Amino acid sequence: MAINQFITYILPKKAIQLKFGEIPNQLEIKHSEWEKFWEKYTESDNEDLEPEFEDARTINWWKEIEINITELEKQIDKIITRASWTDDTIWKSEKAEFDHDVSLGLNKTNEFIDEFMFRTDLTDTTLNFLNSMLDICKENDWILMDRNGNLCKPNISDLAQLIKGSDADRFLRNPSNFFDELSNEK
Repeated sequence: MAINQFITYILPKKAIQLKFGEIPNQLEIKHSEWEKFWEKYTESDNEDLEPEFEDARTINWWKEIEINITELEKQIDKIITRASWTDDTIWKSEKAEFDHDVSLGLNKTNEFIDEFMFRTDLTDTTLNFLNSMLDICKENDWILMDRNGNLCKPNISDLAQLIKGSDADRFLRNPSNFFDELSNEK
């Protein structure tokens, strides 16, 4: 992931409302557990290794949500091209000026979505890619989540609040200060 990209997870609003009775401001992300998982994953030959903890990224929000995956893929195809170097569920602006991408992770039998996310290159001030992704989310009554579990409606102003203060935002505002802060953390 490029430092100038902002990662956004897409979640079905209905599933969150069913679990919590409302839409909270934030869902729990267990960052330390993810660090342990990825360490174990890289040391293992088992590509089917699954996290043994529950948080907003391990809960399968999509399992009970009816969605036409083929139609969704067609909508994404109108926004961004599929990556040439991987399977059919990753889209990447490979030869474009900006580095956007979309990932649609499906379960093993391709019946439902496991994880759906996109990364926006924050140097793209045209907002074409971002607006198109937000439109898909609005049409389907989905919500957005950042890497810290903060939730927002799929509109520019709410998403901008999540982007402010993110690593990508801090880097673009002042790259040298960003790296100074990083080196001070270690």
